[in-house]
Amino acid sequence: MTNPFKVVINQFNNEIANNSKEELNKQQKRNLFNQTKMYIFLQDFIEKIKPYLEEDEEIKAYLPMTNDGQNASVVGVGILGMYHPESEEAKAYVKNFNDLRGNRILIFTNQRMIYATIIEFLDQRIFFSYPYTTIKAITLKENKMTYFDWDESFPPKRVALYSYIFDFESSDHIFSELLGQRDADILIRQLETIPALKNIVVTQKVYRKRRFDRIVNNPVFAYRVAYYFSIVVAIGFLLVLALGGFFHIGPAKSLFDFTTDPALQMILSSLFE
Repeated sequence: MTNPFKVVINQFNNEIANNSKEELNKQQKRNLFNQTKMYIFLQDFIEKIKPYLEEDEEIKAYLPMTNDGQNASVVGVGILGMYHPESEEAKAYVKNFNDLRGNRILIFTNQRMIYATIIEFLDQRIFFSYPYTTIKAITLKENKMTYFDWDESFPPKRVALYSYIFDFESSDHIFSELLGQRDADILIRQLETIPALKNIVVTQKVYRKRRFDRIVNNPVFAYRVAYYFSIVVAIGFLLVLALGGFFHIGPAKSLFDFTTDPALQMILSSLFE
């Protein structure tokens, strides 16, 4: 193993030779320290996972999931993300990384997927196993949203954001998660390279064995309901304002009747505040 002292000094020499020395600010130093600390921890964590693998089972890839907004953290973090660690190992993890149930991992092997919440595994060695032979179909559905970026350009440029619904049913367990673009790329590579995964149907529809789960435990259906419901609410709100402003009917008519006390009070308060 190369001595890290020599590695860093050699890096300094390269910076002098190339005249490309860059000083790290405090935030960059903190980020580098935390990244190195996490790298060492995860190396040890994977070693703790390996004894639970079968004799001929091999790890092919890892899919990390967090509560930073790209994943559907409400699925895995529990009520308010609360957890009370009991073991010293789990308590040390909370102290070092300030995380309870946010960091989760999906491990792809040549035989199955293994899902674990980091702190639960450290505390109680809890994980979930999804053999490929028990999965009939995998849902991978792309969702596209756009917004106007006012920070980078003027006039604002329309920017597209992509997210992916990742869902499958294994025996009596349902796994459902929201992925970002990088996470989806990891998943797609495994679907294309792991032989056992190649035999599983990949679809944009959600597969459920029970009819009840097709409606209640259906993330694609829930996404559509939330999307169209927000549109209906926005249109309804604008319609109420239009009826009140142009035709003086409906619950918003008093907002546009400047002879009434509420409207006058609103105008006066906006002028003198």
